[in-house]
Amino acid sequence: MLQITPKERLNAEMYYLSQIGKELSANPEGKEAIIIASHRRYAELCEEYGDPNVHRSASSINPNSLAARLIKFSFHLGESAKGAVKEDTPTSFTAEIPMSFTVYSALGIVGKKFGLPPMKLRLIWETGDWVPAGQDALAADTAWDSESSGDEGDKETGTERVSREVELVAGTRTVGTWVDGVEANVRVELR
Repeated sequence: MLQITPKERLNAEMYYLSQIGKELSANPEGKEAIIIASHRRYAELCEEYGDPNVHRSASSINPNSLAARLIKFSFHLGESAKGAVKEDTPTSFTAEIPMSFTVYSALGIVGKKFGLPPMKLRLIWETGDWVPAGQDALAADTAWDSESSGDEGDKETGTERVSREVELVAGTRTVGTWVDGVEANVRVELR
């Protein structure tokens, strides 16, 4: 017969209590009594280890829901693409796209909305970060210094700073691997 050590029991009970805390955090306060009632040992574990941490916020999204896996894209036409669309076509739109969509799928959505052939388009993610002019993003990340992070440039070295842009290369790579965060501003250009 397998023996459970006191340390294993402690770890298992603490883990179980933390999972109850996560469940409570993901649900509104109105469901708290129902959730607690579904865990028979909750009161006993709270008495022994204390109440679990419950962090609710007004904008909390269940991490297992589809909403937690969406990126809100704001697409707008760049200068090269503005002349290629029909006059009545809007020059920008927003769409929530799952992180698991490929760049090909995103190109299809954009092409359909703007009435342009998807494979003739380039998607440029405007990150909002500032990097020294003339350096690639990797070199800029290693050279970053909190003392010189202004938009106008580094006054000490005279280096001009420019907005960092990343092209979402057409392929089967998912958009979630390109974009950091839950919102992205993307400029659409012609190839």
